[in-house]
Amino acid sequence: MNCTAVILAGGKSLRFGSDKTRLEINRVRIIELIVEKCRAIFSEIIIVGAGFNIPGTRQVADIFRNMGPLGGIHAGLSASSNETCFITACDMPNFYSPLVKKLLDFSDGYDVVIPQIGEHVQPLFAVYKKSVLPEVERLLSQNICSVLRLYDTVRVCRVEVVANKNSIGRPESDIFFNINYREEYEMFNEAIPPVLSVVGFSDSGKTTYLEKLIPALKKRGLKLGVIKHDAHSFEIDVPGKDSWRLTQAGADITVISSPAKIAIMEKREQEENLTELARRLKGKVDLVLTEGYKRDKALKIEIRRAAKSREPFCEDTELFAVAGDYTTESETPSKIPHMPLDDAELMADLIVKSLESGELKGIGRA
Repeated sequence: MNCTAVILAGGKSLRFGSDKTRLEINRVRIIELIVEKCRAIFSEIIIVGAGFNIPGTRQVADIFRNMGPLGGIHAGLSASSNETCFITACDMPNFYSPLVKKLLDFSDGYDVVIPQIGEHVQPLFAVYKKSVLPEVERLLSQNICSVLRLYDTVRVCRVEVVANKNSIGRPESDIFFNINYREEYEMFNEAIPPVLSVVGFSDSGKTTYLEKLIPALKKRGLKLGVIKHDAHSFEIDVPGKDSWRLTQAGADITVISSPAKIAIMEKREQEENLTELARRLKGKVDLVLTEGYKRDKALKIEIRRAAKSREPFCEDTELFAVAGDYTTESETPSKIPHMPLDDAELMADLIVKSLESGELKGIGRA
């Protein structure tokens, strides 16, 4: 099915106090996280709003101005090349792809497919057909901007979504959580531990450096999570073992538990981004270290070795610090701390100091 994703990103939030389209989680704008998930589902992505330069998206402006979300829905549907569109807001950091696909499966024979929890519907996480445009235009021309009024006169399918009791009151787990107040933004970010990615050219010694940095941080009392990025598929289960046989039989999640450790193997339709992975470690670690994720915008420790390259691997704005065996004034600007590659203790001191001062944290920028 050819479908269009329409992301509503127009205007500022009076309740929030600033432009929500610029909100970041671990240095990545929420709207960029949503776009990345939409790429795997939709043939076209439209952003209703101004000031965006996200590759692979098309930007359009409201036709009926100052008419809220209904005006944005109208603009997106009018610009879409496809009959079926999925409408979402730009401030929903828990964008849940499986539910999007489920809603699309119900779209035949309806003008709107909308998720519902109890008595509450979610109009900004729903499927809309271009067939509703005449009714939307009629409402807007009468200065009626309530999306709910649209449902009185079009064919609506309400898809019941059962709320996970463990997600109640936890914004990091609520699929439909959107950010209306700065306090909500702060609360959401508190659910994400800080992340530092160790990056560098191939064979620069990233794993070797982590083997030194991890015990140095452990000595300082930190609980650590470590994420290794693999660009290819991998298998950690042993073929022929019971857990492997259960997975092969069709289990979507297989858990192996013992008194000493636990392993969870979960099938995924698409790769989780670093923010989502870090959120899984909420309350369990003080800091997440990763090896790889060079394209993610999390702060980075760059490994520099003269034997590999004297060209920087990252832009200065991405760097937390450099661990290298060489330095010059031009190669390492004074604002970026530079540590000897063979002394992880100094880097550990810097990390602890930054955590204690609040300079290093999961929160992005508003």
